[in-house]
Amino acid sequence: MAAFLQFRGHLLLLLVLLGVGGLARSVMAQNESQQLRDIMQRLDSLQQRYTTAVSELDVIRQTSFGADSGNVIALTNSIEQLQRQGNYTAAIAPSQELVAIAERVLGPTHPTVAATLNNLAVLYKELGNFSAAVPLYQRSLSIQEQALGARHPDVATSLNNLANLFSDQGNYGEALPLYQRSLSIREQALGANHPDVGVSLHNLAVMYHLQGNLAAALPLYQRSIAVVESTLGADHPLVATLLNNLAELYRAQGNYGAALPLYQRSLGLRERVLGQDHPDVATSLNNLAELYRSQNNYSAALPLYQRSIALRQRTLGNEHPYLALSLANLAKAYWAQGNIPEALATLTRSLEIEETNLARNLVVGSEAYKRNYLSTFQDSTNTAISFHLQGNPQNPTAATLALTTILRRKGRLLDVLAQTTSRLRHQLDAAGQQQLEELIRLRTQIASLTFMRDRPAPSSQISQLEQRASQLEAQLTSQNANFRVEVTPVTLAAVQQAIPADAVLLEFIQYVPYNPKTNRWDAPRYAVYGLKATGAPQWRDLGTVAEVDRVVNAARSRVADPRLTPNIVKPPLKAAYETLLAPLEPFIGGSTHLLIAPDGQLNTLPFEALVNRQDRYLLESYTVTLLTSGRDLLRLQQRGRSPSPPLVVGNPAFGQSRPSPQQSSSSRSLDLRSLTFNELPGTATEVKTLSNLLPQAQVLTGSNATETAIKQANRPRILHLATHGFFLESPAVSSQGLQNTRGLNAYAPFGGENPLLRSGLAMAGFNQRQSGSDDGVLTALEVTGLNLEGTELVVMSACDTGRGDIFNGDGVYGLRRAFTLAGARTQVSSLWKVDDTTTQQLMTAFYQNLAAGKSRSEALRQAQLSLMQDSSRQIPYFWAAFVTSGEWRSLP
Repeated sequence: MAAFLQFRGHLLLLLVLLGVGGLARSVMAQNESQQLRDIMQRLDSLQQRYTTAVSELDVIRQTSFGADSGNVIALTNSIEQLQRQGNYTAAIAPSQELVAIAERVLGPTHPTVAATLNNLAVLYKELGNFSAAVPLYQRSLSIQEQALGARHPDVATSLNNLANLFSDQGNYGEALPLYQRSLSIREQALGANHPDVGVSLHNLAVMYHLQGNLAAALPLYQRSIAVVESTLGADHPLVATLLNNLAELYRAQGNYGAALPLYQRSLGLRERVLGQDHPDVATSLNNLAELYRSQNNYSAALPLYQRSIALRQRTLGNEHPYLALSLANLAKAYWAQGNIPEALATLTRSLEIEETNLARNLVVGSEAYKRNYLSTFQDSTNTAISFHLQGNPQNPTAATLALTTILRRKGRLLDVLAQTTSRLRHQLDAAGQQQLEELIRLRTQIASLTFMRDRPAPSSQISQLEQRASQLEAQLTSQNANFRVEVTPVTLAAVQQAIPADAVLLEFIQYVPYNPKTNRWDAPRYAVYGLKATGAPQWRDLGTVAEVDRVVNAARSRVADPRLTPNIVKPPLKAAYETLLAPLEPFIGGSTHLLIAPDGQLNTLPFEALVNRQDRYLLESYTVTLLTSGRDLLRLQQRGRSPSPPLVVGNPAFGQSRPSPQQSSSSRSLDLRSLTFNELPGTATEVKTLSNLLPQAQVLTGSNATETAIKQANRPRILHLATHGFFLESPAVSSQGLQNTRGLNAYAPFGGENPLLRSGLAMAGFNQRQSGSDDGVLTALEVTGLNLEGTELVVMSACDTGRGDIFNGDGVYGLRRAFTLAGARTQVSSLWKVDDTTTQQLMTAFYQNLAAGKSRSEALRQAQLSLMQDSSRQIPYFWAAFVTSGEWRSLP
């Protein structure tokens, strides 16, 4: 029994220690997010190994397998030995064989099958293969809940293991309730002083630590140590893990004096009990080195880092995320010492390992899950950019590394989701197709309930639907192995080859500067990298986010105001040009096409309206196309299926206005119940004109211009939507019908709602908003379910269709993003409330230019230039609202 307890603690310790390594990498105040991340990883080690020892191997040994019993015992012994050694790769094959035997002999829903699945998931987790671990953990948990009941201790262990994995991926919101539920089950079933309860207390402490609540975490750490020491003894490996994590908290507080003896005791205990070649020892070495680095004691830190790296590479392999963490820490130490060649080589290797793990793990889970996982790499992205711009601004190799990292990570979520959506449409089997259709129906139901006119929908009802939709989304990707193919690998050379000869890519990025000597993060800043089809990139740091955003917001407020004269509008637009583009003016000068990938508040700015040093609008000299990131250029090289004829939808019959009901305190924040729209005469003219310019188009107006008709459209070559648009962003929703504009400035606070519910288009029947599948409100969330594979152009001829919630590094969450996910190659959208008559004239000229063979971006530019010639429409408010994003070339 003593040996078993030691093994159990050992497994537990491994998981926690590995997590600690990641956490150690982020120094207290500045790198606290990774510090916390590491804590969570060590928790992983802790619970996962615990599960392996208790739930799996012990249960398996006690199960009767008949003629297979001898083989099962041999396999479990082999797995146990390999896990003790930290040789997880070698343990995969016998664990898979054990799962197969258990399923064959006992059936797929037996608790022992759950134990074998859990053990296999632990191994994948330890190897950093989260995409393989997630479905195994989830299936194991489901079997245990059905077979053993929701309050069984084994269920608590599975909950804890799954929470550990979510924590590693930055999905703290999903992890915390699982930890809490696991602790509750264990306290009730095992008593307050059981070692498993100590583990749960520790994991909960880590979550508070990760959330920055150190005051709440400290007593939980201390209590967990007391429980484990009193039950397992002071020399148990699990104690080493808990001590290490408590030391991390003290380091986060800057209390190095309290942290050092805990690190040293933890390291000594691990070396003594586990052996000097165990992966958990590497974690302790890494964390102790981090403490010395925090104290600028590099002579003590460097050999510890190097030993940790060698040990992790030997035991975990060359692509493990913990190895990347140790390498990144060592790179920072080299950088602080001024050893730039070693720092650059080590940082490059760390980033390459992270790229491998990103490609491996971004293929499962919901969008929120993927977004949270990507966020765990933000510190390393900031480090790469800082190493160049702050540390080595004249080093071309550092510049290449920084820009490559940006291109690989900025806009990556949109890229992955678009590729996955495309595969779902083409490769699902019948069961998967039913799941996809259910997901689309759920999103429609969520949108309908959100905007119900007569009565507020209960928040609990919508939350349940959202939870089900998220589960379906995760299942669709996780259960289909053919989706485990990443998007085209992104390299600087590949992006450069996709840039036209007359164009320049301007990649803007927000980053947080890192100072390796103080081990602190400074105020966020903007930077821009310029890249042409040939030659080396150029770059400039543009200033702090606070400074740049003030300039951008001043320009934005003037350009969107129709009451101002040119002499009032131009100065802030000149200031924006000086801040954003003038620093690269010599590099940009030889180009005629600007491929602009904005970030942060720059997404709200029409770059065409900026005024250069010759007092000319950029529109007069350049064609401008917006991208989420330069990586979009690679996706745009892939063409979809042959599309259907164009579809033009406009001048919807919104229906009679009705008295607005009283606002209810129980209503959700996204509330359009009091809003009505009036008809737009310009859309009728616009649709009629387009029906002549696009003779093959299907044209839907009046009561036929419905939400359902758009959803049933099958890959139209062009989709043109002329109606009212809305974007919700703050509490008070205006109930006034708008007479002469194609939208409104509606307002609602954003809490936990899906941001794609905050943007949409008004279709036929909007003013009544009857319950059902067609309520007259086409939200961006519902747009993601359209089949626009092969659609060359979507034109949103309405207000605010280019606006949405801004996620740094991932663009704008609104209609433009939704139509990209649906498959559309080009989107034309608006950045503010647009005039009805002017929009009709702009759209007519735009389609005439397309018919004349002009490229998509150039067709819009020429239409805008023609409007500018009108003396009554010279200010940018009239001609600069619409922007093109995505594919810019001529229609095929």
